Amino acid sequence: MGTSSSHSGNKDKKGLLPNDFHEQQAIPSVSWQTTKTGFSKYINGHGGSIGRTASNYVKASGGTTGLMNSSRSGIRGAVNIGKMFSQIQQYGYEKTFDDLGILYQGKSVREICSELINYIVESSDSKEDAAAKAAASSAVNKMYKYVEKNGLDIQALNHVDNELMDEVMCTYVECYIWERILNDLEFCLEKYSENIEKTMRIENEMKRYVSNKVKVAFRSPGIRDKIFGTQSMEAGIEELYRKCYSAMEDM
Repeated sequence: MGTSSSHSGNKDKKGLLPNDFHEQQAIPSVSWQTTKTGFSKYINGHGGSIGRTASNYVKASGGTTGLMNSSRSGIRGAVNIGKMFSQIQQYGYEKTFDDLGILYQGKSVREICSELINYIVESSDSKEDAAAKAAASSAVNKMYKYVEKNGLDIQALNHVDNELMDEVMCTYVECYIWERILNDLEFCLEKYSENIEKTMRIENEMKRYVSNKVKVAFRSPGIRDKIFGTQSMEAGIEELYRKCYSAMEDM
């Protein structure tokens, strides 16, 4: 599960800042130990909830602001998806891929999809990068299924509609968020979950919870227009993430 090998997650040291965070940030209102303990109780059936675990996770990460500051790869990946779709709708996939440096000529649809994943998220150096890369893979899989329905003809991308664009964007953001949570809390599941069925059930509960938060945030007035419209795409993406994190934090 998660995006890397097993580890015990972030620890409370250096003023309670996460291990891989290097910017100025207020001391979190909830410790990582509290977050892990609460999640472990939920796994064991002794109280807690997925919503409380998600809220504690955001708070332990420095709140919405702190988590925003440590989500740079996730934000850049969503911006790259938005840029790609916006340009495809205006200029078609060939000019868009040429302009963005996405190799496609003479390649199969699967090979092109691999290129798209690397375009969305280039690096895999950090845990955050790995979460973004996993999210990019899930998002591109949605695109692959769309092309597959159209006879594996890559030209089908020239006819993408708003529904597909929205689905791909939401898939990316929700996958990125729950990959980060699961990656940092996977030690609790591995330690306290008795079997794979229970592990998968709890993982899916977390995924559904996050997915719902992302979909509600995406439907907020003006969000879609900011992302795919004429306003600043990055500002729209950042607002989407902020709404998601805030909704989770304030449960």
